[in-house]
Amino acid sequence: MNKNKRWLLIVGALVVLLGGFYIVRSIHYRDHFLPNTEILGIDVSGQSVDAANQKLVQQFNERQYTFVENDKKVLKVKGHALGLSQDFKKGLNQALNKQNPWLWTTSIFAGQKAHADEDPSINSVALKQFADTTAAKLNQGRQEPVNAKLVADGTQFKIQKEVNGNQIDADKLAKTVTTALDNHRQTVNLADTYKKPTVKASDSSLQTTERDMNKLAATKVSLQIQSKTVTVPQATVMSWVTNDNGKATVSSQAITNYVSTLSQQYSTINKTRQFNTQQQGTVSVPAGTYGWSINVTSTAAMILASVKAGQDLNKEVVHSGSGYATDGDIGNTYVEVSKEKQHEWYIKDGKVVMDSDIVTGKPNQATPSGVFYVWSKQRNATLRGKNDDGTDYASPVSYWMPIDYTGVGLHDSPWQPKYGGDWYKEHGSHGCVNNPPDFMTKLYAAVDEGTPVIIY
Repeated sequence: MNKNKRWLLIVGALVVLLGGFYIVRSIHYRDHFLPNTEILGIDVSGQSVDAANQKLVQQFNERQYTFVENDKKVLKVKGHALGLSQDFKKGLNQALNKQNPWLWTTSIFAGQKAHADEDPSINSVALKQFADTTAAKLNQGRQEPVNAKLVADGTQFKIQKEVNGNQIDADKLAKTVTTALDNHRQTVNLADTYKKPTVKASDSSLQTTERDMNKLAATKVSLQIQSKTVTVPQATVMSWVTNDNGKATVSSQAITNYVSTLSQQYSTINKTRQFNTQQQGTVSVPAGTYGWSINVTSTAAMILASVKAGQDLNKEVVHSGSGYATDGDIGNTYVEVSKEKQHEWYIKDGKVVMDSDIVTGKPNQATPSGVFYVWSKQRNATLRGKNDDGTDYASPVSYWMPIDYTGVGLHDSPWQPKYGGDWYKEHGSHGCVNNPPDFMTKLYAAVDEGTPVIIY
């Protein structure tokens, strides 16, 4: 074989070998990336989709995310701490399908950069845990948002503006992180996660409530108690007006409490009194049946209806009991009974009109002390009860004026031979005040129903 033929054979063999190598490599690059291929800045040359995906996932799992606030870095965390996992297979397959495996020789010298979209997967449980923990930690010492509200200012209600604060809302933090990850951002602004006031000064509903509350608070309330006029302070009326979930309303309990205070101050029932006696100076007399009180329930309901309607009120309180129409509580017309002196006086218009010795109850059945009143007048009544030995008694009397609700009263006693002194100790009544018949006739005629009877 001559020399030329030998070279042709060598050249031909080389061509066949190179062609075969080229074909084999081209087939190889059908499922592998070409030389000098970068995806998302990472070299994936000669790698399969699975190998390239693993490399990208490892790289991006180490990616750090920065949380900033007021241009300051507050926190840095890696993706896995946020519950983030990545999968690039879809984008890698797209990039692989776009490359021409027969041009691998060109890429050796030219290289190429391809794009593969991230397909992040977020573990919602892990993200929520991160958000809750981070919010709790960062919120220490932070200002909580304060809703706009209505406050009393002098004689009217005014809107107090809301305060934004800078506390972090864990749910907002989780959503903001999710949005950042979905948009391939590595920075999260904590200002976007602040808790916000739910009620603002600009809310029309709050402004309506302000107007309605001021209308109610401007109601003028005056109460007539006997000869007195009690004008309720405007600040007190304001304290009854409340904001009930955006609705101007009036507190019935607050009005009831106020009327209860008035009743304690002005009512006379169930109160011990200092009484200036005829012969024993000033004595303390316990409560009896005499006296009046404000009907708290009815009076409060009357006030409530007026304030709710925004209508001024000037009315007398609803009251019950005895002596309401009398100035100075007991007044200057009454019956006075001294158990110690065994004596009784009838005072009319401040002057003694008549008086007499009497007999009160035995020591073991003593006539009760107290301020009572004649609540009935009866002629020819029969008084019934028990004697000391347990036997029944029935005592007919011509004049009967009961003063309490247990059977005690003033009456004539024709069976008594004497009155006054110590006679009552052995011959006293079962609790009533025994009067001489002639005196009782005059007393019965003179005393009206409702007259106070003071026994001490």
